[in-house]
Amino acid sequence: MKLRNILWVTAIGLFASPTIAGVGEGKELYDAYCQVCHGGLGEGQTMGKPLIDSVTNRLSDDELLDVINNGRNGTGMAAWSGSFSETEILDIATYVRVLQGKPGLDLADDTGGPSDDPLVIAGERLFNGVAGCVTCHSYNDQGGTVGPALDSVAGRLGNGLELALFNPSATILAGYEVKVVEQQDGTIVRGRYRNDSELAVQIQSEDGTRWVTYFKDRVKSIEDSDESLMPETYAALGAVEQEQLMAFLRSL
Repeated sequence: MKLRNILWVTAIGLFASPTIAGVGEGKELYDAYCQVCHGGLGEGQTMGKPLIDSVTNRLSDDELLDVINNGRNGTGMAAWSGSFSETEILDIATYVRVLQGKPGLDLADDTGGPSDDPLVIAGERLFNGVAGCVTCHSYNDQGGTVGPALDSVAGRLGNGLELALFNPSATILAGYEVKVVEQQDGTIVRGRYRNDSELAVQIQSEDGTRWVTYFKDRVKSIEDSDESLMPETYAALGAVEQEQLMAFLRSL
């Protein structure tokens, strides 16, 4: 039996019990409409992100339902509220939770919500506004992809969070390495390293909007860089703004 089938049988055996209402119906809808982008087991495909990664796992049930209902701006995720009934949306979300190893939805226990801490609120405005952080970084599955997602960043970095903000080049996270391409006309291009082969290298542009392939025999040089793409915006902020932004990041 192939590994894919073994994983599928295991998942169904553990979680798809009759006590979880809507799993069967959700699976039928998922297989018909969702797996083409997100994979049969939620592992992700070229067209769609994984549904079993840590970021999606951390979405509350209400947030997951919102994504299915309303889609995601700037991505290929469609809004399904006009195509499916409320019950069908609930069934799909329930099945996604099962793929994540969870016992379906538990909307009654969803108590999370936006923070009412003034520092956090001000920090979020900075993050999404003049500081420009959201251009490259995401949280709650929204934002840019040039830099790492910042969900639970304080728990992951601990005391290293402030250093990462003050000196982004001190440590560059694996998977976010920077390549520098010098083209034949002398133009220098920097971006996040994405893929490499004998013939070409692919990088994501600094603003995150494009993936560009450079053929190695058509450029002067391709070099690794130890300088992060992240600007030293935090160091340029005033003390109050730094406190606000830090409070927001620690709240994620």
